[in-house]
Amino acid sequence: MKLLQRLHLLPADDHRFGFWRSLLVSLVTGLVLSTLVIQISEEDSFSLRLGLGLGLSPLGWLVPLFWNRRAMALGAPGFWAVWGRCVRRWTWAIAVVVTVMFLARAIEGFRAARAWQETEARLKQRGEPLTFQELVGPRAPDDQNFARHPLMAGILSHEETTNAKGRPTHRWTGQRKLAEFQDALRFPDPPTDGPKGGKRLRRTGPDLEALAGVLKSGTNRARRTLYEAGRTEPRETNDLFHLPIPPAAMPAPQAVLYAFEGRRAILDQVTEAARRPHAHYDIRYADGPNAILPHLALHKSMAVQLRTRAVARVAAGDTAGAAEDIDTMFRLGELIGEDPTLIGYLVRVAIQNIASSAFWDGTSQHAWSEAQLVAFQQRFAALKQRDALVQAFRGERLFGKTTFELMREGRLDPETLGAMDSGRDGFIGAIMPKAWLLQNQAYHSRVMDQIVDALQRSDPEHGIGAKGSAWEKERIDGWLVDTTSQRYHPYRIFTHMLLPGLAQVHAKADRSLTTSRLAIAVAALERHRLANGGYPKALADLVPQFLPTVPLDPMDGQPLRYRLDADGTFTLYSVGPNHTDDHGVFESKQGQDLDWVWPPNHPTEERRLF
Repeated sequence: MKLLQRLHLLPADDHRFGFWRSLLVSLVTGLVLSTLVIQISEEDSFSLRLGLGLGLSPLGWLVPLFWNRRAMALGAPGFWAVWGRCVRRWTWAIAVVVTVMFLARAIEGFRAARAWQETEARLKQRGEPLTFQELVGPRAPDDQNFARHPLMAGILSHEETTNAKGRPTHRWTGQRKLAEFQDALRFPDPPTDGPKGGKRLRRTGPDLEALAGVLKSGTNRARRTLYEAGRTEPRETNDLFHLPIPPAAMPAPQAVLYAFEGRRAILDQVTEAARRPHAHYDIRYADGPNAILPHLALHKSMAVQLRTRAVARVAAGDTAGAAEDIDTMFRLGELIGEDPTLIGYLVRVAIQNIASSAFWDGTSQHAWSEAQLVAFQQRFAALKQRDALVQAFRGERLFGKTTFELMREGRLDPETLGAMDSGRDGFIGAIMPKAWLLQNQAYHSRVMDQIVDALQRSDPEHGIGAKGSAWEKERIDGWLVDTTSQRYHPYRIFTHMLLPGLAQVHAKADRSLTTSRLAIAVAALERHRLANGGYPKALADLVPQFLPTVPLDPMDGQPLRYRLDADGTFTLYSVGPNHTDDHGVFESKQGQDLDWVWPPNHPTEERRLF
């Protein structure tokens, strides 16, 4: 104790603790106690350390309190004699600070409200929808609604309930229906190992020989957890989901189709349901980013199984059945695009790529007839990417608005909006004033509207990022992607966390549009081969018998690049996102897309367009 007094860490015996020394003891005590608590609990984060430190600091005032009682007994002056002037000064200082804080809060609230009013006014002036009801429009009649087909009804069912805080909420009740549907669709994947050290040669479709081997074995390498009626505990199984086991001597395509007879009922229902023109699911838009969207994975799963069956049908000679499966895949993609979500749009593009790969499998085997190729040309020509992407970004703006509203109401963790860790960024979001959240809401809506405006000014027949497009001229990728160089601002923090993930969505749209243009040309080339025994020397030779005009490259507006190779095959490609003719080289050494090339007919280890 005497040593601490010599070091001026403790006052003399008959002196009181001063304010700053008392404060230091309090803070050190809080730091030590919070460190001990964190070590015991094994939990550690910035917000936890700060909260515990501040919460435990008042315990440190016990030491000065007891010391001062002892000092007063030895003749030290009373509390007010020493602290009165200091208390009065701090009282005035606190009053001033509180007044300034309330004034600043009022000013920020006014500025935020005005910013949002101006944003809403601009959206109204542009005719943009302000609610999901306006964006989605009236619901289709049940008999025209894919989501209301008995096959799909109930997937997105909800029931009203209350959460832990007693607030009214909705609980998703479609889990059982979804699980039953997924189980009815289950079909094994072929093994992924292959030649050259286990690296599989790249194809656009499944390896039927490998898949047939799995089916004939009667077991699947991947185990799954199975819940059975009447049992409380699940069991592990690696069976093939009660599929018929093909005879050992049956050829691979027929063996795959033999096993698919166990899925005929569900796939026939999918084909029949997909003929409905609309799909309006009961999405809980009011839940913002927490909205349940299980139908997205379900649509993709249906497309994957249809692709596998289509490839097997082509190999077995049933091209009519394969064409029907491919058409159903395209319908599933179009139907999923009616819900205005960005993730839904990406799934739609993925399903279109799956369908394109099944079409490629038929062209690589020269399996399609003249009539089927004409139908495929019409199908690919009908694919539109820009309008669907505009709708998706409108939905993204409204989801952002809902998210910020939920955050201001305290019904949503701020970390949900961006890919935040539970440390510093999460703490910033937790303590952010509501006015700043409203400013973020206004900024997010403005940015999404700028993207929508740029998309609307893009030519729907050309790529969004095509050479000379509004997107390229205004360098939207620059300000959309490179948020790291922008000055940190509390009004933009959440939006800047989202933008890098949204930046390349338009590139996926361009790639899908380009794939459809290439497919139109490939169908015409196959028609020329059927009629003349080989491919033409130039795409111009396809006009007007097989094409009204030479298809243009969506990325630069010039005719698609084509050359007839020495072995009688062809190379067909677009200049891709760099707008430069790289002579049909798909990928650079750095892994970047160069030209977008229609895949060759043979398997390869190189990455493919789809």
